[in-house]
Amino acid sequence: MPLGMIVVRWDNRLGAVLEAKHPPQLRVTEDQIMKIYTAHAMSIGEAPAGFLSLRVGELNVASYYGGWDINYYVALLLNPDEEADIYEDGLAEVASHIFSKLEDDAYKEDLEMLFNKLTRFPSLTEEQKMAVVLSDPLRMSLFERMTEEGSSTLSDLEVWLKHKFELKSVELHSLLTPLVKNGLITLRWVEGLPSQCAFLVRDVFIARVPARAIVKKAQSGEWGAEASSDYLDEVKDFFRNYAVSPEDVENITKILADPDVYDVLVLLREDVYTIDKLAERLEKKKSDITHIVKQLKDLDFVTEVTINGEKHVALKTDAKVITFFPEYMVDQIALQYNDQIKPPRMLLWHLKALRDSYFM
Repeated sequence: MPLGMIVVRWDNRLGAVLEAKHPPQLRVTEDQIMKIYTAHAMSIGEAPAGFLSLRVGELNVASYYGGWDINYYVALLLNPDEEADIYEDGLAEVASHIFSKLEDDAYKEDLEMLFNKLTRFPSLTEEQKMAVVLSDPLRMSLFERMTEEGSSTLSDLEVWLKHKFELKSVELHSLLTPLVKNGLITLRWVEGLPSQCAFLVRDVFIARVPARAIVKKAQSGEWGAEASSDYLDEVKDFFRNYAVSPEDVENITKILADPDVYDVLVLLREDVYTIDKLAERLEKKKSDITHIVKQLKDLDFVTEVTINGEKHVALKTDAKVITFFPEYMVDQIALQYNDQIKPPRMLLWHLKALRDSYFM
């Protein structure tokens, strides 16, 4: 279990300055925070944005640096026997959130939530990790642009993001790294272009689907004829009018990315439960489960069924996250070549990247 998290800013006059920490009683010295910054600055000689793991005396540290433009790092302090590298993806995600809220120190009220989220990151399922990656508004917009354009220089992406979100600076590395590590895009240097290029190699489909196990239980009539019929009618009505939308994708990623809500969702995928039974199975307070169920109900994920006079929570819709090979991009590349929209050398590299990522 990590000991805590710190946020440090570089000041040209004062040096490394501790801006925030969680928990409040966490102890860290000026010498330790300076050594972490120095390790980032010396890593490749240009203090590039990115992750590193290191030992600072007795401290075991996983840290993410935002680069010269931002000049902040976020570090997770670990027990001596913990493996720092397993927190890399989660730390990139947390750092991205913090770097986007540096103005007026808006990130500080999120520190406890971010730390708790980070400590659970290594145990997340693949669908949770993908949801976490795409739950960031900047990263989701970046990914949507990649599905439209297919390829882009990083300098163009940075300019586009700054303009779209009216940002003074953007830490592109922390936004791109999870997309790369999850196999959605790849980065290459292309001769003759001013910066590194990003290429889309996998797309993602996120949508609601029926809760198969729960539908089967209703079809078997084990809840009684009335409760089973009412549930099936409600599910049919929902999917009869259902269409995937950006707002719904945002709701789905929000549910899957929240570990506490996801724990409830996993149980509801297998059976219906009363609030009390959910609290008992998850060893949580009834008030916490009630709050989570209300959240799921507000987003139309659950409904209530009455079985033997007792109200149970039933999953009305489940969610599915699927990655797939973007065949449509081959035609898009041909169009971009014929219309001379992008440099031929870039388009050739994109075709090679798609070929290399194709699952035979």
